[in-house]
Amino acid sequence: MNQMEVKRRQIHAVSVIIFLITLTVVTRLTGFNGAAYIAAAAEACAMVWLAVSGSLSDVLGRLIRIRNSKGQYKNAERLQRNTLLFQTVLGLFGSLILLLGADWLARSVFRVTYSTFIIAALAPAVFLRTVSAVLLGSFQGEGSELPTAAAGLFRQFSVLGLGLLFGRLFGAYGEKVSKLLVQENFTSMYGGVGIAVAVSVTELLVVLFLALAYRRKRRSRDKTWQEGMRTVDSFADSIRALCAARGQQWVTGLLAFLPLPLGLIFLQKQAEGEAALMEYGVYVACYLVICGCWTALIMMSLIPVCARTAVTLRKEARQARSVFQSGVHIGIVHAAFASVFLTVMADQFAGAVGAGQEQLAAGMLRTGGAAVLFLALSLYFGRLLILTGGKLYVLGAVGAADIVYVVAMSVLLNVRNMKVMALVYAGLLGLGVLCIMLGALAYRQLKARPDWLQVIVIPIGAAAVTGLVCMLLGRVLTPHVGEAVALAILFLLGFALYWVLLVLLRNFREQELESIPGGRQIRLLGQLLRVF
Repeated sequence: MNQMEVKRRQIHAVSVIIFLITLTVVTRLTGFNGAAYIAAAAEACAMVWLAVSGSLSDVLGRLIRIRNSKGQYKNAERLQRNTLLFQTVLGLFGSLILLLGADWLARSVFRVTYSTFIIAALAPAVFLRTVSAVLLGSFQGEGSELPTAAAGLFRQFSVLGLGLLFGRLFGAYGEKVSKLLVQENFTSMYGGVGIAVAVSVTELLVVLFLALAYRRKRRSRDKTWQEGMRTVDSFADSIRALCAARGQQWVTGLLAFLPLPLGLIFLQKQAEGEAALMEYGVYVACYLVICGCWTALIMMSLIPVCARTAVTLRKEARQARSVFQSGVHIGIVHAAFASVFLTVMADQFAGAVGAGQEQLAAGMLRTGGAAVLFLALSLYFGRLLILTGGKLYVLGAVGAADIVYVVAMSVLLNVRNMKVMALVYAGLLGLGVLCIMLGALAYRQLKARPDWLQVIVIPIGAAAVTGLVCMLLGRVLTPHVGEAVALAILFLLGFALYWVLLVLLRNFREQELESIPGGRQIRLLGQLLRVF
């Protein structure tokens, strides 16, 4: 993983945050029931897209790089053309499945009738996103990461802007239908259709942007592609190589996403109705959004450490273990604070984003705040295992975590009748199992031993003390300044207190500061406090 790829993945994390913020804004337009309708449609669309084009860009880019490095320019060109043809057919087939099966998916699979038209409106996005994935893979194969990063940011900003526009237009029409039929849910449904139209239009714009950039780049390399091997791979050889390279990563991606649609399917089977959908909307638009934003922010600091570990592992195993441990340390430091802050400030977060459903949203955040810690560390361990050749380990761990999630969710829904909170508890349990398994495998892969006191005990202890202070101050400040202002003030105070505690406790060794993002700032703080 070179520096350009690191930057691209960090920008992708930013685009994820923008996407989650968009979901929160959309919820203001459609309500929590509308968020559930959109979530059901998006999950159906995402499953079909993952089945058709999951992991396509990264794998295609890697195969093209291999051929170019060997001077097989004609083979690289043929691979791109054959992949584009093959994936275009698959993308059209996936869109056709969604279009023709929208009613069946909405009524029989997810049991969300109002998602039918939203699924149909999202259907073209599968085909368009498949085409853009091929183009992005071509850019990555040529070593150009800028188009991928630019397309990711453009996609999210476009969905946000067009979503507000079409959401309001379609929502206004839905409001008239609701008044005519005396049924409030049509307003949320048509608002969701507007969002789906915005997504499909955005995907079309992304394809046009990438096609123009690809055509411009192609002109500058046509002469180079005329050189190299005269014999080229056949269509069957190209597709066979693509499918063989995608196999493990494709299955892993499907299994990693599977808990989201399964959660809605199981919930609707046990407690079908608008009340359950309202709760699921809170789960998606409040709990998952907040936890996802925190995790994406943390991953922005962990991605460079993953790359540095993989690079140093090729040179010196001992140094790689030190960098790896530093990544685990800084990951726990950030994630422990995030999890504790979410837990103790759950009421304030719920008041800021869970209007009308504050109690339910607060209960989810208070119960499942530790998901940020487990998810961030799981992503770090998983990325490192993939970079060091442990893809099968990641596949096995994700499959085991899915089994734990499904079993726990079934018991909590059917035996304990916990409704949507069953998804929070089961998700927490599944992520905990995934984190432990991937962590054990990563430590085994690098032959490292965890430093329990410095890496785990001290950061969690400092986070707990900080959380207690924030909780007490929150009870005093919130009634006077409101939830949002109280969150901002207490985050700044808590963050400063947390890092002062870590530095005073000498939680960082000086050699670690060279490996982790922000190491220079930590050293300056330590010198200011006369610790280093």
